[in-house]
This record gives sequence, C-alpha cells and structure tokens, in this order.
Amino acid sequence: MASNQSGIQDWWLQRISAGIIAAYVLLLIVLLLVNGTPTAAQWQALFANNAFKAFTLLALIATFYHGLIGVLHIWPDYIKNAATRATLNALSWLAAAGYALYAVYILFGLK
Repeated sequence: MASNQSGIQDWWLQRISAGIIAAYVLLLIVLLLVNGTPTAAQWQALFANNAFKAFTLLALIATFYHGLIGVLHIWPDYIKNAATRATLNALSWLAAAGYALYAVYILFGLK
C-alpha cells in the first residue's frame, strides 16, 4: 500500500492524475492539429507562456505521482523482505521528488 493512505484514496489519486495527464495530452494534440508541426521558435513562444509552463509542470507532477502510486503498490507483490521493500519505497519517493524538482528547474530555472 502506498504510504498510510487507504486503497480507495490511492485509487482516486490515480484517476485524478490520469485525468490531468489525459487533458495535457489532449491539449498538445489539439495544438498540433491546429498549428501543424511547430518550429523551435514556436515551441519557445509556447513555453514562454507561464500558464502553459504551469500546466506542463502539473502534468509532469501528475505523471510522476501516478507512477509512484503504481510502483508503491507493485513492490509488495514481488519484494517480500520488509527492509528491502522499505528501501525501495524510499528510493521511489526520492526519485519522484527528484524528477519533480528537475522539472521545476527545467521549466522555471534561471537562464
């Protein structure tokens, strides 16, 4: 089980994060269909918009959290040793947090 949350709460968080990811992918598909294949300048202009950066960050965090919940539920199925499982859980949290922090740096870091 992922942390001390109930299974229902984890189930809902998976669905919410999947909805955010789907909305972001749908937005990208619509942008590509409307504008065609973007140039580098068009990508830069799109990511110059702070609202788009924020939605991108939200989608990335949702992706990281979605994967984290999944892996925290998978470890107990295959890792029976409690110490090893606890270590893998901690490493999973650290990896997800590291990815999220790196995403913030990439999107909003100093140039």
